[in-house]
Amino acid sequence: MKKNFKGLSLMSLVFTMLTNFMYAQTDSLEVASIYGFYSYSSSLMNASSASELTIQGNASHTATGVQLTPATSGQFGGLFINGRSFTSVNGLHVEFEYDMKTGLPLSGTYGDGLSFFLYDGAVTSPTIGAAGAGLGYSYNRTQNTYSAQRKAGLSGAYLGIALDEFGNFKSKRFQGDSRVNGISGVTWGQPTSHVTLRGARGAALNTTGLGLGFSGYPVLVTRSTLSNTGVVGRVLQTDRSYAATSNSLASVFDLRNSGGEFRKVYLDLIPHFTSLTTTDGFDIKVDIQTTQNGTPVNIINYYHYKTSVPYTENANPQTTDFNTSDVEGTATNQTLDATVPAVLKLGFAAATGAAYQQHIIRNVKLTLPYAAVTNDDVATTCKFQPVSIPVFNNDIAYKGPISITTPPVGSNTNIDYKTFSFTKSGDTDLVLYRKKVTPQGTWSYNKSTGIVTFTPSSGFTGTATMTYTVKGKTVKDSSGKITEPYGDTAYRSVPATITVNLKTSGCIYSVISNRMVTQGVK
Repeated sequence: MKKNFKGLSLMSLVFTMLTNFMYAQTDSLEVASIYGFYSYSSSLMNASSASELTIQGNASHTATGVQLTPATSGQFGGLFINGRSFTSVNGLHVEFEYDMKTGLPLSGTYGDGLSFFLYDGAVTSPTIGAAGAGLGYSYNRTQNTYSAQRKAGLSGAYLGIALDEFGNFKSKRFQGDSRVNGISGVTWGQPTSHVTLRGARGAALNTTGLGLGFSGYPVLVTRSTLSNTGVVGRVLQTDRSYAATSNSLASVFDLRNSGGEFRKVYLDLIPHFTSLTTTDGFDIKVDIQTTQNGTPVNIINYYHYKTSVPYTENANPQTTDFNTSDVEGTATNQTLDATVPAVLKLGFAAATGAAYQQHIIRNVKLTLPYAAVTNDDVATTCKFQPVSIPVFNNDIAYKGPISITTPPVGSNTNIDYKTFSFTKSGDTDLVLYRKKVTPQGTWSYNKSTGIVTFTPSSGFTGTATMTYTVKGKTVKDSSGKITEPYGDTAYRSVPATITVNLKTSGCIYSVISNRMVTQGVK
């Protein structure tokens, strides 16, 4: 940020410069990302002032995150992170936590669910999709009696991932008040608690109902989290049919977190290489962590979402939607253009329909696949006593070529110590901060040892916090070509927090020259 020194006295100018130096001591600069990508993270807690966020419908900002719907019927809310866009060439890694539970002690009262979606970053004013089973992503067509319920799907839609508790997001329907393509006959297997992927918005097919925003969004793959027996899901084939999925979950569970705990979703979009230089869409992986610090359960295992997707529009009227007839017409074969947008934006939506289900999201993080990962650290010390924190002990960076067949290896030994930085002032700030002076104390980093030292200020008691990020290492071949990109700024981690608690008891002190100093902890 530029400083305005106009009108300052010489003494004031010197003081200002010294203050700035003391607050943030820098060591070096890093090069801007060659991929034009910068990581993003937001707790979404009390985030109403965040300029990149836009909420819609019944959504609201709360102290625990963005509540997309309260636990009452007929609710629908959305959140667009519309003020940020992300380049897609190297794929995406997304994490978020969710709370999805019923609000009334009524047996069987659940639905509909929530969605996470990606859309074309060129869309500046996105329009959310249909409520209810559409979960804010897909469309809803109707005949004239229910015309008020017609709603186009998400504008610029590229990919929708639903935590579909009730199970309707995946289903084909043709009735007066709801017409949408999907999987026919949902009596197979376990119909509820599904993780489902739908594809991009389709082209306008006709003027009798299937106009722009009312076609496409086909179901790509769906999998119930409740069962490992029988038909547990379906996956779209190149002949436009749906085959049974066969992957077995490490553990089965209900998507609802009835115990009140937040769960975490991990989503990876890895570029699918057909040659050394050519890609065809993404390989998509979805995992859900059901308990804190537990092992994530893999639900969708690298589904290949191609740039051209054959599918069937199978909820067509006999002649038109714009009459009162409920006679279904013939299904038509279509091919979806799912070209990956150059930049992507993201958002969330949720709906309750006639059920009672609360939906809250928080702690959204977006990085590149295999970006460095930093985790929070906690330390304890006494007044006046510095404490050293080996912050990298629980962090990782990656090494090896990016591939879904032989994924790169993550370890703290792959971290480049020289890339450490305390909190930056902005996403594109290329200054590396090695020292921060705050009212609570001084934070300093040793790039040779990887140790952060916190020295409390005189008289300070309580808790001090600081955040930091780090990267891995760039590897080049003999010709100078990058073979492992983990040292690029695009692969910098999202921030982790260091917390230091100052003890007020249990310390041994002695007096030296009328000054209290610490001698250790009992």
